[in-house]
Amino acid sequence: MHACLLIPEIVKLIFANVHVYGTDGFSVVHFIDLYSKLATRRYVAGRHSLAALSRVCRSFKDIALDALWVKLDSLEPLFACLPRDLWTMTDDRKLLIQRPVTEADWSVFEQYASRVRILGNADFDLFGGIDAEFVYAMIGFCSQSLLVPNLRILCCKGYRYPDSFPFVYALPPGSQPHSSVCVIEFVGPHSMCPRVGELALCGLTHLRKATLIFPSREDLSWLSRIVGLQELRIVLAGILPPLRSQFRTSYLEKLVIHSFNLTTSGSSVAGWVVPCRQLQLIPTFTESAVAVERVLRMLDQRLLFDVLEHILIDVVFEPNHIDKAFTLQTFTPLMRFSSLKEVDLSTFCMSLLDDDDLGSIVKSWPRLECLYLGTKCFWQTPPKITFRGLVTLLATCPDLRNLGLVFDTTKVASPTAERLGHGVCNTNITHFHVGCSPIEQPLEVAVLLSVVLPCLGEFLVESWLVKPGGESGPDRQARNAKWGEVLEHISHTLIKQESNATVKTRDVTS
Repeated sequence: MHACLLIPEIVKLIFANVHVYGTDGFSVVHFIDLYSKLATRRYVAGRHSLAALSRVCRSFKDIALDALWVKLDSLEPLFACLPRDLWTMTDDRKLLIQRPVTEADWSVFEQYASRVRILGNADFDLFGGIDAEFVYAMIGFCSQSLLVPNLRILCCKGYRYPDSFPFVYALPPGSQPHSSVCVIEFVGPHSMCPRVGELALCGLTHLRKATLIFPSREDLSWLSRIVGLQELRIVLAGILPPLRSQFRTSYLEKLVIHSFNLTTSGSSVAGWVVPCRQLQLIPTFTESAVAVERVLRMLDQRLLFDVLEHILIDVVFEPNHIDKAFTLQTFTPLMRFSSLKEVDLSTFCMSLLDDDDLGSIVKSWPRLECLYLGTKCFWQTPPKITFRGLVTLLATCPDLRNLGLVFDTTKVASPTAERLGHGVCNTNITHFHVGCSPIEQPLEVAVLLSVVLPCLGEFLVESWLVKPGGESGPDRQARNAKWGEVLEHISHTLIKQESNATVKTRDVTS
């Protein structure tokens, strides 16, 4: 055996890749959408390889078994690994118990169950084809222990045996919150008893992250009883008017709300008091900029508090509707949060903002590190922001590291424009999302940008898929090529500056 294979860390890395890629090195994830059947075969082949590796060498056994059992779609494989005389399988693939569970049976089960870290799949029943009597027999036998003691992530598509659920997700006694992160994801809550989710989640003291899917008429007041929650993702399904709920918590690290539209989100949280550091609002359908402003005002002192640092609103917009373009007034509800570090509004049209508007907005966010405005789509209305607005942004927010801005680069060839960038230089930004920014003179644009953003290494234009029909903006390829020219000019300028600096250093040394 090669000496490298005697190092456990190297073997773990190799076996982890075998689990994901299969025996021929092709990524299952890469093929999952286009070639799902082929991907499944490769995934199964990888699991077969791990099973073989666990038997071929003693030093491989535990590491291979850990990789093999780290993730299960359901509990069925754990029950199926028990002695064959304990259970039988019916013609419809249902596991039935044949005799009482013994200490030896539990020892076999525990050997594999302790290795499971991720359990469940949105497309599978958590208990698979296991008969209820079999489940309860095992639970009764392990009354002093847990079915999956080291579980960290759990995805549930409903469950048929609610009173057995605590034995699935509970964490070991004495586990510390920072080392015991448990994600509970409910997919398809309509299949569950209405109060099962409430009873299960409220008793989980180590729960840190949760994804919950509810009909819009669901009363979510019980969420206040979940202790220690840090991240919450809520999907409000349906188009019925939301039910007003009273949800209060001291603080959330991250809150994500998926809904029919932003108005639905605002109405759903009318009775909430949930300060959060990161807020993401993801509606399915678009509304006017006036409606967006109204919802943001509704969220004040509901979800928007001084602790807010990151906000993202993501929706597929219809580029031709100018009433959905943001104005300075739209931003007003957010301008009081001076602690904002990240603002992502990349799917909204910003063509009505001018340089002065942008300056007023960013002066309210001096700690800004990430800003994306209107860069994902092509907008028929040309932008009003110019190079002057960009310089104002960079001067006002010196900590900026990620930037996406649509601006008019056709008005840069003037002495006044060249003087604007003097004294402003941001070396943190290496990628610039320019969206559908119009460009005519790459060299002149490069000269100006090389002064204020000398470390640029990539420009990104708007997405290809920006319209319902999948069409990209007109002349996208041409604009992309011109931005490529800008990058080449900046690179040449940087190389020349470095060369001159080297020559000067040599002269001083001489």
